[in-house]
Amino acid sequence: MIAHWERRSVTLKPEQLVALASALTTTTDELLGLQPPRVVGPTGKVRQVFEQVSRLPRKQQAKVVEFVEAFVEKKALVPS
Repeated sequence: MIAHWERRSVTLKPEQLVALASALTTTTDELLGLQPPRVVGPTGKVRQVFEQVSRLPRKQQAKVVEFVEAFVEKKALVPS
């Protein structure tokens, strides 16, 4: 159906727009460009570090993930 909408100029019914937004786990305002997309994932310093990690070779990325997962699991087991 989306391919059909992309190939032809169509007017969506309000209920179709709501269903599409729901299927894409977004809002109708985001689909219509009325509000900026939500930022999903880490923010601030963590986001910067993970962006840098994403530019590393895959083997190094895997080592970072292994370390972070072990750290997070250990912290989850230790009461605050």
